[in-house]
Amino acid sequence: MSIKRVMVSISILLLITGMVFGAGSREAQPRTVELEYFSLKPEAVPVMDVLIEKFEKENPGIKVTQTATPEPGTVLRTRIATGEVPDITNTFPAENMYKNLFKDGFFLDLTNEPFLSNIPESTIDIIRYEGKVYALPMTLSVYGIYYRKDIFARYGLSAPTTYEELMNAARVLKANGVTPFSFANKDIGNIAQRTERLLGVINNTIDEEFRQIARGEMRVQNSPSLNAFAKMMLETYEYGQADSLAIDYETSVADVVNGRAAMTISGTWALGTMRTHNPNIDEIVELIPFPNPIGKTNVPINVDTSFSVSSDTRHKAEALKFVEFMSRTENAQIYADMEKSPNIVKGVQYNVVPHARMLDYLAAGDIYVTAINFWPTGLREEIRTPVQLLLMNGNVDAFLTSVGNAINRYYNN
Repeated sequence: MSIKRVMVSISILLLITGMVFGAGSREAQPRTVELEYFSLKPEAVPVMDVLIEKFEKENPGIKVTQTATPEPGTVLRTRIATGEVPDITNTFPAENMYKNLFKDGFFLDLTNEPFLSNIPESTIDIIRYEGKVYALPMTLSVYGIYYRKDIFARYGLSAPTTYEELMNAARVLKANGVTPFSFANKDIGNIAQRTERLLGVINNTIDEEFRQIARGEMRVQNSPSLNAFAKMMLETYEYGQADSLAIDYETSVADVVNGRAAMTISGTWALGTMRTHNPNIDEIVELIPFPNPIGKTNVPINVDTSFSVSSDTRHKAEALKFVEFMSRTENAQIYADMEKSPNIVKGVQYNVVPHARMLDYLAAGDIYVTAINFWPTGLREEIRTPVQLLLMNGNVDAFLTSVGNAINRYYNN
């Protein structure tokens, strides 16, 4: 046998040996499963980072990447339309948009998962779709006004309980050189949510009025709720920052924390953001209801942070393990302590002083489920631009016409 043929034979032998031992080495190494968690709550990104790190330490074979983007709702809809559904998604399961996604089979049926036993049945009932459960709910959100107790006290003001008291406080503060409201009017998503929540404050069943408009039973120009809302938006806008249309959510919250403004309109989740700027903020702020300018004041609530699993995930067992992890009391307690919204996981202690007044409203039943759970998918996003234009030009008639067109388009389709 020639030397050349011997060398070729040795090379082939070494190649085969390497393939065999290499394959054996790969099989011996633990397999790492990669999961994507898609967040719809930018204010909850820090606490989810903490919990993801804890989960990965307990499950060294699983890596979880959190995705958080601007306009996350729009991004999620686009990804679903293109077949790129994240393994685990933060959902709002009482809302129509997500119920439609459940109906279309994009998320797993979790009805028989044991971890749901750690959630009160009353909350499970709110999110059932056709008798099935497609998400693990963890928190409720409550919406109102955060105000600086120290600034109010400095000028002899107390927490307003009526719209008249609210506007009187705004006048007193402005007269003393204090900016009453900090608005995130650059953040069109913030405007969308504020519109939906405050229209609901004015009329807890605003969906019914919109249906009347869509059926031609009411002219939009005669809508008592929309007219009251437009008047209220313009009145409060006069007491905001001069450049509020250039202010985003983070800056708006920071303005209140730093004392540059006395109030901001937001939900329970904002307290967690405030605490990143000032760990002692709980001592000087309180969340109170936004007073109804034309009737009784009730507090808007929604099923908030929830977790759903893609029906197309390649790692179902691992994704369900992550959701089960989030259902545990000790992990939900971490979420509650950092994010600050009322947590519904059994055994979680919720003693958040700035939210105590709102819990009294919840206990008394002076609440309503927010309109986003009843409006057609996309309507809230459609009417946010007319609201922003209303703030810019003050044209109420143009605002009503644009909203009326949107109502007709969405309800009649």
